[in-house]
Amino acid sequence: MAEALFVNGAETSSRFEIKRYGYTLTFEICPDESECYCFYEPSTIGGTPLTESELKGHLAQFKIKEGIIPEAVASLLSSAASAQAVSDLLLAQGTLMVPGEDGQVVMSVADDLAKTEPEEGDGGTVDFRKVQSFLNVEEGDLVATITTPGLGMPGMTVTGKIIPPLPGAPAKLEIGQNVRLSDDRNSIFALGTGRVFLRDNVISVEDVYVIDGNVGFKVGNISFNGYVEVKGDVLDGFFVKATKGIKVRGNIGTCAIESDGDISFSGMSGQGTGTIICGGSISANFIYDTVIECAGDVNADVEIRSSQIKCLGAISVNKGGLTGGEYFALSGIECSNLGSRTSLRTRVVAGVHYGDLEELNVLFNELKLLIAAFSAAPKGTVDMKEFAAKRAAITERTQEVRARTYEQCNPKINVKKVLYEGVSITLGIISENVVGERKGPLSIIENSIEGGLRFLGMTPLSFKAQAIEQTFIQQQQAEQQKNRLNIQGEGA
Repeated sequence: MAEALFVNGAETSSRFEIKRYGYTLTFEICPDESECYCFYEPSTIGGTPLTESELKGHLAQFKIKEGIIPEAVASLLSSAASAQAVSDLLLAQGTLMVPGEDGQVVMSVADDLAKTEPEEGDGGTVDFRKVQSFLNVEEGDLVATITTPGLGMPGMTVTGKIIPPLPGAPAKLEIGQNVRLSDDRNSIFALGTGRVFLRDNVISVEDVYVIDGNVGFKVGNISFNGYVEVKGDVLDGFFVKATKGIKVRGNIGTCAIESDGDISFSGMSGQGTGTIICGGSISANFIYDTVIECAGDVNADVEIRSSQIKCLGAISVNKGGLTGGEYFALSGIECSNLGSRTSLRTRVVAGVHYGDLEELNVLFNELKLLIAAFSAAPKGTVDMKEFAAKRAAITERTQEVRARTYEQCNPKINVKKVLYEGVSITLGIISENVVGERKGPLSIIENSIEGGLRFLGMTPLSFKAQAIEQTFIQQQQAEQQKNRLNIQGEGA
């Protein structure tokens, strides 16, 4: 026989009163039948007190059979034997129904900025610049899983009726842009690269993140799979990382900025510690005291000053100067003024891959250490074949680096107005310090015929230095040929 189900419809407690010669016993069952309280009043005119067998019979009469509390029964019988009244004694307690857990959306990606919080007392500090989560995903990544609502656990009333459990509610979720729901409706996958957003029960992957104001303590550090636009400034001490590009309408302070795409901003004053790593090109109004590594071009409208810039494109300053610091540009350099009248050291290197230069420096250092170890070793303790093999390997690697060629290579510098004395210029393997101030516009390329630098009228950077120098070489060869013919004619 199936057990009876409890249907909650009562609004008041149920009371059952038993009057006997010697006592009055009352059971009170609460509306949901989860608890039963008892009241006992001994008779004032004599009679027999409540006994254990009578109590069992009374409980059975009113079908009170679940969750009877032995300690309460003992207390009731003891009070009855002592002719003491009992009021509001919890005699039986049923089993509460446990509702099912609601369905949930469980994120399957971790916060890019997440850090282990320091243990209390270990001297760690809390990073107040981390104020939000960046759940970055790539196309095809599992974004989240949806848990099934729980069924819950049934309860039992004091009268033995089953209390059906309330099942959990399904997760409230709508599918937004750039995500898809699996066929079993339990998993969500990314259809593109970006950051996971969950707003008003809508989950999506978005590749554009716009900050209406400054990047500061209110916004925190940013690490975003997509494009970031900051309508204000990036304040000192914060970093912004975005895979598809960064645009800052205001200025950048002593910050770390990084992107695989293009980066643009009004200005940056890095104070020697601010850095930019860019996989595209950089454009700005001004750049001061900043360390930059860039795969494309670096363009400034007004000025670049006291910075360290390495790029695989060209460095150009439209209106102002390139003053102080060190600049490497594989595709050439162009500015209005180069250097300064003060003693501010300015070094420019064009037509050189800075990565190759760093690799060569490592190889030169390896060779230096190898030779030093060889010279310091006692005679007869060094294997000459092994030493020669190591030296040859370093030499071979050095030659391989030097033999690399790049289509965008352009060892050329354009100066529109003034080239100041003291500027250090390196074009390919030729290095010279400028002696005497020169007026522009002029282009500077390598003089492969006479050695040193060649100064000539300015041509656009799109005119490669190699092509210009080849013209001079051809002219020289033509003159040499003409002279030989003249000599031969005179001899005849």
